[in-house]
Amino acid sequence: MGEKILVPIDMADQKTGLKTIAEGVVQAKVRKAELVVMTVVPDILSGLDFRYAIRGEMGGSENYDLKAIVKEALDRLNQIVADHTPSGMKVSTIARHGTAYEEILKVAKDIGATMIVLGAHRPSLKDYLIGPTAARVVRHAECSVNVMRDT
Repeated sequence: MGEKILVPIDMADQKTGLKTIAEGVVQAKVRKAELVVMTVVPDILSGLDFRYAIRGEMGGSENYDLKAIVKEALDRLNQIVADHTPSGMKVSTIARHGTAYEEILKVAKDIGATMIVLGAHRPSLKDYLIGPTAARVVRHAECSVNVMRDT
């Protein structure tokens, strides 16, 4: 079984996501590894339809089909990956629903990831060093984690 590099991206933060994918591609080439790009549709609060966030919009609806929303996220992720990874590179995609850090850690374990390349937004005072999702992944991952700082 070869190496696998997991690259989780936040669909609502395309700039950081593209930077993270680019670093994942570099690491996959260096390590001759498979690239696995994932996204997590967060738990949905009543009145918010996450499809808007996937598209970078804000809006809401009380009616949503979670399977359709996750499929829409996966379709969008597949397009982003197709547009930003070299042809011929072994790449797969995964979309999950839940708490971001929990799903990232589950997928990393399930696929036997040897590295996670993770984007982190510029911290605010409350985050101090790195965001809460990145911090939790770094603390609990069973493999190396490369944190890509938003610039």
